[in-house]
Amino acid sequence: MLLASSLACALMCVAHAQTTAQDARRDAKQQGAQKKADKNAEAGAARARREVTQAVAALQESAELARAFDDVYESVRTQAEAADALWPFDQQAARSILRRAWEAANAPGAEDHVEGFGTSEDPREDALDALTTARGYVVKTALRHDTRMADALMREFERELVKRSTDAETQAEKTPAQPDARSDDAASNGRERTLSRAGWQRLFIARQLVEEGDFKHAAEAVAPLVAEGPSLPLLKFILDLRARDERDADALYLRLLERTLGDASADANDVLLLSTPIISPELCVSIGADGSADFTTLHYENEEAKLAAQALPARARLAFYSAAAAMLLRTHAQRGGKDSGSDEAAALYFAVGRLLPFFEHEAAQFAPALNARLVSLAAEIEAGRRESLKTKMDVSDLAPKNPVDPLAFPLEEVSRASDSAGRDFARLSVVARAARLGLWERARSFTEQIEDAQARRAARLVVAIRQVANISRSFDDEEPDAFERAASFVRAADVPTEVRALGLAQAAEMAAHTKHRVRADALFAEAASAAAGADRGAQRTAALALVTLSAARSGGVRLWELLPAFVRAAGETEGLRYGEMLLEFNVNAFDRSLWVSAPDAPVSLGEVFAEAARLDSARTLAEARAFKDEEMRAVALLASARAVLEKNALAVGAHAR
Repeated sequence: MLLASSLACALMCVAHAQTTAQDARRDAKQQGAQKKADKNAEAGAARARREVTQAVAALQESAELARAFDDVYESVRTQAEAADALWPFDQQAARSILRRAWEAANAPGAEDHVEGFGTSEDPREDALDALTTARGYVVKTALRHDTRMADALMREFERELVKRSTDAETQAEKTPAQPDARSDDAASNGRERTLSRAGWQRLFIARQLVEEGDFKHAAEAVAPLVAEGPSLPLLKFILDLRARDERDADALYLRLLERTLGDASADANDVLLLSTPIISPELCVSIGADGSADFTTLHYENEEAKLAAQALPARARLAFYSAAAAMLLRTHAQRGGKDSGSDEAAALYFAVGRLLPFFEHEAAQFAPALNARLVSLAAEIEAGRRESLKTKMDVSDLAPKNPVDPLAFPLEEVSRASDSAGRDFARLSVVARAARLGLWERARSFTEQIEDAQARRAARLVVAIRQVANISRSFDDEEPDAFERAASFVRAADVPTEVRALGLAQAAEMAAHTKHRVRADALFAEAASAAAGADRGAQRTAALALVTLSAARSGGVRLWELLPAFVRAAGETEGLRYGEMLLEFNVNAFDRSLWVSAPDAPVSLGEVFAEAARLDSARTLAEARAFKDEEMRAVALLASARAVLEKNALAVGAHAR
């Protein structure tokens, strides 16, 4: 019995010892793994800090280079963008850069050093438009980082805009009257409000901030426009903002309601405009000076934005009905003695009649008074006009009920052509449009209808170029050999060598995406060879840019051969400093030009360097500094630095001061 007990005790001791040893080994392994993870994390953090430091230096370098640009617009824009990215790291330096940019844009004679946008036939007005846009970049940057500085700059900006408006009015008085050239966003009749010149610039800045995802500052930038009263451009901005920032958009809408209610001169058009998100978010209605109803279709970025525009909360909807009822029921005296002639009566009649069904559904407490108002107004309007307005009261959508053929316009040109050559060229235009939309069967069908052999060859070239340019979409399937089939299609296509380079680069991206790294590298080499075979100049540079961008997106080692080749080609190409690159071909027929471009959207110098910098910042910055042209060097450094800072966002927070 004693022996058995001793044996059991011994076995328990051995088991315990084994367990203890296993625990020790496991703990040691875990500690080793943790140490390795800590070491890797420390190395990663150190690398991120080093990259951030390099990026900050590159931003300062790009801003300094920009000061010497020949084009003041590009100089100011580049400095403003550099200051924006630099601000979290060195406020003093960023503020100094921004102030220098502002002074450059406002320097005497600055308009003599601006290339212009082509916005005016008058070169001086064109240059002034460019400088105005440049000042907007500076104000936008200040709005994001320094409210006090932004307010000061905006006051200067608005004074300059008012002076320019006054000068233009003075000049107009000295010259014969010309037709009023108004913005697409402006109202088409004389009774609806629009924005001041300064208001348009605020709105332009706010739209830029929205595009950059800075919704809070966008709302702050546009808030002062509420004081100018309800206008279609302002309301459209608020509705677009709702898809991204409901709280600030709704606050702006409520402030606009409050301001309009307090304005004794507010009229039926103001009420109709403010009713847009409640009644017809895709259609704005107003009454013209002659008492006729005018409709303006509102377009949204996507279905989500359209739905957001009409999804005002109950609080905002009730506020609208309350304010609208008060304005529509105002007496002549309450409207500040405003003329109450037949035109105004017609406008009020239309507004009350259009809104009354919605009042009855959502704010019935106001319906009896509005019904009585409608009857009273009807008696002031002649029967013909009353019936005409009544037929338009329930219009909420001008969209055609049946789908519109996307080729309708060029097809009309075919039917209008008076001879065979004209019809063939019009058919060539139809083919180009169909190919751009990916309507391949229709493109081929219209190609075969072309009678002239040369024009038919041109049409086939158009189809081939567009098919190769969109090869990744055409072979976007789950089959493992999709990239091989895409590459084979590209090789067999009868297209210029630079288009073949674009198609092979897309096939290489597809291979990389499916982890076929070896095949991806081989396809990138083939694409690079095709790009190098293009004629020197813009086409070869664009081809190399497109292949380099694909390689950067794929993370392939071939990038570090392609990027230097692109830098050399870009440096040898005139007129590329800030331009966007794409492949362009003139498929002319009958001595008439028809230009075809690929891909769908151009690629910029900055886009290529930003994508490369996310992989290796040091090598990319070194290549950026290889540009002999200072403008290109500044653009490449700026884009690379911003991409590096975005990639190292966490380290940025620790580094910034």
